[in-house]
Amino acid sequence: MSLEKKNPDYNVDVASPTAAAANRLRFDVEEITPDIAARMLEQGVSRPPDSKAVATYAQAMENGAWILNGQPVIFDEEDRVIDGIQRLNACIKAKTPFKTIVARGVRADTLHTIDQHRRRSYPGILESRGIREAGKVQRTMSKLIRIENGSLGRENPPISYSRYDRVLDANPEILEARDISEKVRGTRLHSTARPVLIYMALRAGHKAELMSFLRELGPNATSGLDSPPGMFSMQTSILEQNGMGLNVDEILALAILAFNDHIEGKKVSRNYIWKKDFGDTPLDEHGQPLSKAALVAQAPPNLGLPTMTGYPGLREGRYDTFSETDEFGGRTDEQVKRGAETDNGVEQVKMMTVTPDMARDWLRFNTGNREIQKNHIAMIKRDILSSNWMMNAQPICFTENPLVQDNSKAPRLLNGQHRLHAIIEADTAIDVPIATGIPEQAFATFDTHAKRTVRRAGNRVDDRVLAAAAKLQWKQDNALPLTGSGNSPSATEILNTLKDHPDLAAGFSRSRRSGMKELGSAGVMTYFIYRVQRDHNEWGAEFLDGIEYGTNLERGDPVLNLRNLVRGRRKSLSRRETLTLLIEHWEAYKDWKAKQTNKKEHLKII
Repeated sequence: MSLEKKNPDYNVDVASPTAAAANRLRFDVEEITPDIAARMLEQGVSRPPDSKAVATYAQAMENGAWILNGQPVIFDEEDRVIDGIQRLNACIKAKTPFKTIVARGVRADTLHTIDQHRRRSYPGILESRGIREAGKVQRTMSKLIRIENGSLGRENPPISYSRYDRVLDANPEILEARDISEKVRGTRLHSTARPVLIYMALRAGHKAELMSFLRELGPNATSGLDSPPGMFSMQTSILEQNGMGLNVDEILALAILAFNDHIEGKKVSRNYIWKKDFGDTPLDEHGQPLSKAALVAQAPPNLGLPTMTGYPGLREGRYDTFSETDEFGGRTDEQVKRGAETDNGVEQVKMMTVTPDMARDWLRFNTGNREIQKNHIAMIKRDILSSNWMMNAQPICFTENPLVQDNSKAPRLLNGQHRLHAIIEADTAIDVPIATGIPEQAFATFDTHAKRTVRRAGNRVDDRVLAAAAKLQWKQDNALPLTGSGNSPSATEILNTLKDHPDLAAGFSRSRRSGMKELGSAGVMTYFIYRVQRDHNEWGAEFLDGIEYGTNLERGDPVLNLRNLVRGRRKSLSRRETLTLLIEHWEAYKDWKAKQTNKKEHLKII
């Protein structure tokens, strides 16, 4: 079941622990009609459809833009569909057949690993087009699109690749804003807010004023503190020094106010102030909205974010944020549609044992792909070396057969670069499905569906919360920093952590109580509750009661200080800050309790 061997340097006859599972697999290219999809779903593993993912897939099918991209509909050994449920539901919704690879005979216990490969993102597509700083470009567009639709701070509607394409093509000033932003990195303006402000100024025709404003925000400022940029710089600097840094939206609001004054040549004597306007939204005791629904209904657009003088808005930025899908179109959609129309139907998938030498050779074909993520490679490498790697029918995809040396049809690696790098670093061969003949345009379609959550059968706890808590526990077990962009566990490592810590889920229900929700997210609090109780059961119970209820707190009790620092500030504190405060005060509480205990013992002796 391997591709035809054309290169004598390859050694594909390698024994593998997954060889038996690989031999049970069968891949076929099939056309699935709505009736067939309905019958397949009757035998599926219970998983509710994601309405937005289904609508997105259905839209592509209805518009002739469904492309066979090598990602199969997967059936287990009992012929139950375990992956592809959204695509099958979309086929029914669109009333349109679609062609796909179908994998049968896959072990059901590999389900949790299906989405563990590095997911394709819109910045990845931009990188493949040669767009520099693709992540920053997307973040700038995201902020501008939300402002254009009045949703900033009120709601967080999804933004389609089509909308990003439209906005980028219609607004060349976005890339100019990126370039200017890179040149003025030393200013007092936040790196995310900066290109947004720059774009608005360029669009409003204020380039000269913009450049002088940015210059005065930098280290070589010449204007006094009574100038708008001088006041803005001093204000943000003082707030940061006092640990009261503003979030991106607040900084943007103040920068707009200062820039408007700068355009008019004003002198200022007071700090700039912007307070979020919640309108008639009911608020809690800390001044925060009681419900998101009320916020959307009652708050003004963008919570009253100031408008830059002369800014006419974002071209192509408006869309129906309440619709399940944005309108079809844009560069990505059109490219995929052309690929579907010209697909020559030569796709096939077969199992191969991929050796490190093969992986090195195949990476020659990795042109125009996104930047590799070293942490993700390390995750796969750990799974391989610990025998946790599970062959799950997700293929590595090429446009042509990488084993056939034909200069006129050089293959391109479309998906799977992280697995190839991991094979090299682990210096170990693994069994992987290899898909060939996949249309070039399929590159933009990988992993655009909703990400799967690690699930446990019979578990009533929110799986996403439990996975978040398990990630923190895994980092603690491996003596890694709890927050930041360091190593993350694989899906298998998360499941193994949950097996090693069966009581981790016990804190979930408490994490959702109002007193705990004010302190941190459910994932953070579930982990922290488990950590405290495991560390010292008696003191842990007292500590948790103290932070939740605030009763029976003595003078000098660290819980009192913690509640004063954290309560009502959840939205303004990062996860790192929240965890740091919780753990620091727990450690301080243990020291305080030890001193209290020693004092009581001493009094008994006297």
